[in-house]
Amino acid sequence: MRTYPVVFAPEFVEQLESLYDYIAEEASPYIAARYTGAIVEYCESLSTFPHRGILRDDVRPGLRITH
Repeated sequence: MRTYPVVFAPEFVEQLESLYDYIAEEASPYIAARYTGAIVEYCESLSTFPHRGILRDDVRPGLRITH
């Protein structure tokens, strides 16, 4: 099976860290780690099936929306 590289933009990393900080403060670091870890895991799963979701070339060429 062919796999594709998944590259995270710096903005993604910054937003993920902000999300972690917010959840850790409002709930707990454990919950924050599980939640943000699940997001990263889902994104990394795109390496085996990258054409998931709805194509939104009207927003940005090649952009796909999944959730």
